Amino acid sequence: MLHYYILFDNHTDAMAMYRAIKDSSHYAQISPTPRELSVCCGVSLLIKEEDISFIEELAASENLRYISISGLNNEFNNNRHRYG
Repeated sequence: MLHYYILFDNHTDAMAMYRAIKDSSHYAQISPTPRELSVCCGVSLLIKEEDISFIEELAASENLRYISISGLNNEFNNNRHRYG
């Protein structure tokens, strides 16, 4: 199944984006960054495909920084692929 991740340079940027997405009542889940996508800071956000355009606009309007939004066809294990 294809999953979408927002990748970041650092934890601070990831948490700022997470709060902004959650404040807008959209879905985001904090997740370890899949190594197939990047070896960036290690924290990514798992998002829904239908929210990508909204998140790109939100990031631009709120000056939120991220590296990219990338899709990965991987098997998702909710106990392994999330923090908390």
